[in-house]
Amino acid sequence: MMTNFLYQLEIDFKRIILRNPAFFMFDLAMPLTFYLLFTKALPQYSSTMQWKVDYLVSMAIYGILLGSIMTVAHTLSSDIDRKFTLFIDLSPFPKLMYYIEMIIIFEVLNLLCLVGIGLAGILVNNLTLPTKVWILLLILIPIMSLPLVLLGILISSFKDSNVINALANILVFPMAICSGLWWPLSVLPQWLQKIGKVTPTYYISNLSNNILHGNSINYNSLVGLIIWFVVLVLALGISYIFTSKKDWKN
Repeated sequence: MMTNFLYQLEIDFKRIILRNPAFFMFDLAMPLTFYLLFTKALPQYSSTMQWKVDYLVSMAIYGILLGSIMTVAHTLSSDIDRKFTLFIDLSPFPKLMYYIEMIIIFEVLNLLCLVGIGLAGILVNNLTLPTKVWILLLILIPIMSLPLVLLGILISSFKDSNVINALANILVFPMAICSGLWWPLSVLPQWLQKIGKVTPTYYISNLSNNILHGNSINYNSLVGLIIWFVVLVLALGISYIFTSKKDWKN
């Protein structure tokens, strides 16, 4: 079973990432453009080196948000349209393994996005961080982004590409704005701040900043992220049961 899993993982990795570099370029290009724009083209917004480091982490999380929701949802939707998931259903390969593969592949994509933006900060803005901090960020941010990947998978369960595109856009850009990734949360209205402070991206950003500045872990953010993970796992389970029953009746 493990050999088959690794073989299928290799095939899907090549199919999704190596043969579709546009996915990675899209997830990296937008946050990288924002980062370079605010730290180079608009220097009045980047007066300190610390701000440049903080904004780099925010843009890395934004890139992961794009990849985890939009790219995941579009990829799985494409697999449905091309009947690839039907092939999985008819094969002895468990459907659960397919989704585990997708999570692993897109976590690798998230890691590559994080590395790409981190390198831009080092090469363009001469950012310096302790090696331990870089390693912790590279390990923990992709792990913390798991709820976002699950959210992308959940959106793909709607199957209709128009609905998926609409939901992905409705979630990604408002989430980026109200969780403080594009600009400080304090500049937003109070009611929007309250919404932003319960989003998974806010929790990821908060915990990442704890690591970045060597502060103690904010356990409220950690618990919030765990709650998101559990709720999304349950939602995916319910969605899978509902979809399986519907397909069986058809």
